[in-house]
Amino acid sequence: MRFAALAFLSVVATAPLAAAGEAVTFSGTIGKLPIIVELANGASGQYEAGRYSYMAKGADIPLHASANGKGSVTLEEEKPCTPKLCKKADDTQVDEAPIGATWSLKADAAGGLAGTWKDGESGKVLPIKLERKGSRILRDSDDLFDAMDPGYYPSGHPEPPVFTAKDLPYDFLKVSRPLKEGPITNAGQLSYRMDEDSRVGLAYPTVVSLGGEDIGPINAYLAQQRLQFEIPAFTCLSRAYLGFAWSGFDGEGTSGFDGGGQVTVEHLSPRLIGISESGSFYCGGAHPDNFTDHRLADARTGQALVPEKLLKGWVAKDDSGNIIDPATAAKDAIITWGPDDELAAYVNSHRDKMDADSEQDCGYDDLVKQNLAVYFTQDSLVFTLQGLPHVIFACTYDMLSVPLKDARPLLTDAGAKYFAELDN
Repeated sequence: MRFAALAFLSVVATAPLAAAGEAVTFSGTIGKLPIIVELANGASGQYEAGRYSYMAKGADIPLHASANGKGSVTLEEEKPCTPKLCKKADDTQVDEAPIGATWSLKADAAGGLAGTWKDGESGKVLPIKLERKGSRILRDSDDLFDAMDPGYYPSGHPEPPVFTAKDLPYDFLKVSRPLKEGPITNAGQLSYRMDEDSRVGLAYPTVVSLGGEDIGPINAYLAQQRLQFEIPAFTCLSRAYLGFAWSGFDGEGTSGFDGGGQVTVEHLSPRLIGISESGSFYCGGAHPDNFTDHRLADARTGQALVPEKLLKGWVAKDDSGNIIDPATAAKDAIITWGPDDELAAYVNSHRDKMDADSEQDCGYDDLVKQNLAVYFTQDSLVFTLQGLPHVIFACTYDMLSVPLKDARPLLTDAGAKYFAELDN
């Protein structure tokens, strides 16, 4: 950690004590302002660090535990960094974070916490009341602030997970506040709206009607996907603090999406939803992250889908480019997914070619093998490029569009069932 804690606390025996490597989530108030809090245990089995957020703002603020009497805890709350506060004369970072307020809390029999918040400058005191909401096991890390970072929550292939409040209780509470509802877009019996989280300026779809199908599963998927899309923005807001990796870059302490972040519904049917996430994200460093990512999900179940489930010729490869069976790969193997040689050759032989200079400079035949992606419009299957590095991001383009009615030879049996055009 970038902060040297003075000592650790003992939690009252009547309150449920989290095991080592666990983080406990609370919700409540400071004065009249709604907040959420996550307190983490290290190997000691005692609260050592934490984060909290005002629901109206969204940025996480680091908390450092210091010693107090039995059944109580003192937390020191960081101030936002400035070069004057967080850098030494030689331009290196200070060893201890600047502290802005002190929390003095006592545990109750139900596992909640109550006490006071005291501003370090004005001496102003406000009451704190917290109710326990859940807990989670943290990943292994030498730094509890890193361990709490939801950006490190595991994801994987071939089936990306659909997170629940049990997985990330603190972060789900953060995105549970009311959103600014957008206008409804209608397409026959199907409709959706784009609802905005004003804290980070990002809008994400909410399905309003799905041709008579239950909208609960797909909206659960979209809610957790919204969370994954917003996590970098909240993380960037939190980098205003030393405990959350402040380093003095211009982008830190902002949403990171000052250049814009946009989500588009590309395909919507009672069977399938397809969306794209795109934009420019910058939270310090050499250059922004320009991105376009396509997502698919089963509209009936809310299960995330990936191309290897829908498309023939989509295979797993090791770090040498050899096709492997992911079920038998080593646990620590580096696996990527992409087209086999036959599918890559099909796309390269049928795609819309760019001018000769662009073909040579971008090396499109090789990019197809390494960065091919697929998405669906309402009536077409589209092959595109995804995940290009910053220096060649401009090479991204939609390479080949195949009408859905003609796409059956490219789809697996399971994939074909998602499109009414291909029903027998």
